[in-house]
Amino acid sequence: TDPEQQDLGSAWVTPLSHLTHPSASVHRLFKDHPETLDRFERFKDLKTPDQMKGSEDLKKHGVTVLTQLGKILKLKGNHESELKPLAQTHATKHKIPVKYLEFISEVIIKVIAEKHAADFGADSQAAMKKALELFRNDMASKYKEFGFQG
Repeated sequence: TDPEQQDLGSAWVTPLSHLTHPSASVHRLFKDHPETLDRFERFKDLKTPDQMKGSEDLKKHGVTVLTQLGKILKLKGNHESELKPLAQTHATKHKIPVKYLEFISEVIIKVIAEKHAADFGADSQAAMKKALELFRNDMASKYKEFGFQG
């Protein structure tokens, strides 16, 4: 709905404007769901929180994740041109299961809520959760087009 999109828009501007900790969501993903680390060949040697915090590669990946997701969410469902190549690489190259997209979605909401509590209340969290669910559903549909059942 329109109010949800407005909540989502303001919710998404906050984390993008504070990319001082761009890899926080990826760190949390690996901490809360260590099995996801196996999908990232270049991060497999990062075993401790300090190693993760010190990794420039991980910081860059965090920026990439938030930036790409931000672009897609800002398109409010009209995201075919952005989503298709992302789904293709995640399905055919990286083989990222949809469940892992659910994990990162949950983690992103938690991290934003912790770091920006004043700007990310219950309504914004609900709007973000709904938008990320739609994103995952669209990714899952694209996965099937690419022959990946992830």
